[in-house]
Amino acid sequence: MARKVLVIGLDGATFRLLGPMMEAGELPELSRLVASGCHGELNSTFPPLTPPAWSAFMTGKNPGKHGVVSFRRAPAGYRTGDFINAKSLRARTLWEIVGETGRTVGAINVVPSYPVRAVNGFMVACMLAPPGAQDIIYPPEYRPLLGDDYVISLEPPKQLVATAPDYRVQALDYLARLRRLGQRRLEVTLRLMRERPCDLLAVIFYEPDRVQHFFWKHLTGQRPDGADSAVVEELAAAARAIYRDLDGAVGTLVRESGPDTITFIVSDHGFAGSPDRFVYVNRWLADRGFLHVHRTWKLRRSVLKRLPSRLRKRYDTLEHVFVNWRRTQAWCDAMETRSAGVWLNVAGRQPHGHVQPGAEYEAVREDIRRGLTELTDGGRPVFKVVARREDIYRGPVTELAPDLLLYANPSHGLRFNGIRPELRARAPFATFAEYGFTGAHEPQGIYVVAGPGIAPLGRQEPRPIEAIAPTILCLLGLPVPDGMDAAPMLEFLTPQARAATPLTYVPDVAPTAAAGDEGYASEEDREQVEARLRALGYVE
Repeated sequence: MARKVLVIGLDGATFRLLGPMMEAGELPELSRLVASGCHGELNSTFPPLTPPAWSAFMTGKNPGKHGVVSFRRAPAGYRTGDFINAKSLRARTLWEIVGETGRTVGAINVVPSYPVRAVNGFMVACMLAPPGAQDIIYPPEYRPLLGDDYVISLEPPKQLVATAPDYRVQALDYLARLRRLGQRRLEVTLRLMRERPCDLLAVIFYEPDRVQHFFWKHLTGQRPDGADSAVVEELAAAARAIYRDLDGAVGTLVRESGPDTITFIVSDHGFAGSPDRFVYVNRWLADRGFLHVHRTWKLRRSVLKRLPSRLRKRYDTLEHVFVNWRRTQAWCDAMETRSAGVWLNVAGRQPHGHVQPGAEYEAVREDIRRGLTELTDGGRPVFKVVARREDIYRGPVTELAPDLLLYANPSHGLRFNGIRPELRARAPFATFAEYGFTGAHEPQGIYVVAGPGIAPLGRQEPRPIEAIAPTILCLLGLPVPDGMDAAPMLEFLTPQARAATPLTYVPDVAPTAAAGDEGYASEEDREQVEARLRALGYVE
């Protein structure tokens, strides 16, 4: 059976928001697909974050196999790791697997896809490309198809908070730019589809995630602290227009793809409201003797202030001012609003490793795991998950992940300001400060599958995001590598279509190593990407 596959990614989409909009008749194209096929929740990775989740989508593997855990790599010593990019992936992607069979593929803005790689078709880079970069498409001769004004991602205004005097103007401008961004993405996608028709095409629209981070309360009938009700309604209307545009884009892409195409609508994670409280895990670790602060840190800081700027920049580090790594056993890094990792200071792994591998490592890790599991704030448990990395991930690169993985209950969140502010705090808890963010990630995203051979079965059980890749391979008539982590969703097919869709497995193949350095081409490029991710609230 000759089929094509179209994947439309709606970053951060959730039925919590889309469901009521469909019921109100605001999203007719999405409603039509839901009615004609199957849909349900798509369980994200841990953490429910863009890079590991979209990596799982395109490899069919968990982070313990594909190697991407967050926006950053594992720490280099005690310094926060550099940003991941496409070369960080330790598993083959759909674009490679399908392209090697002679089928054509197209991937637009799927994270991580910078730097772009040669594929049998085309690839447009993702939000990890430095702003203004020109090397964002393969083949490079397709660059004119993007247009001179093509933008992959937008940074929000700084401190987009409801109490700011120019909040309404800034917010409306940001929403207008986001709306135009989605419109341009559709235009470019159609242009590329017509230039190089594909057997498999995936395009990711980032707009839902961006809208929901800043306007979740507006869209769910709530009012951010200090906001005027009329302004909230005006911003909600402007935000809803973006979803109506995206719904129209779904219909346009489905029609353009033709009647022999099966369509997937997927999101990398879902969304919910922001927490009420901060938990400062590093403060908790320090209070219990796992993390040690220099007793003279105030004196050290005052001395630094009197040094020339060149020396101050060199010595104004955690090691020289705050943290005594030679006595420290563990520290915590936030991954996203509700997710974090605890790293142990292991001898032979870190420069001043204090915890011996083996029995001591396991004992310290268990002490921290048990303590955080039992941690409460006002009688409420703080963490939903406190787990060893090997209990969450499976695969040969699990050691790239933190030693412990934390996921907070909806009431609590982490902050990205680093270790210093947490160590300055007198208590491990504080009131959550929005800084403009009214929505946070949650693990339950969405999937919708419709098209020829898909039975109209309605709402189905949740599926893992790793199930999408093997399903696509089967629908294209291709075998599934046996290293993928989930079974394909073939029960959604009609009996006739299922009979025409064989399920075969082949031995997994290691990825071809990407040539060159894994970092960015220049420090300026790295700093631009860091500024973008900081503005979006993903890094400190």
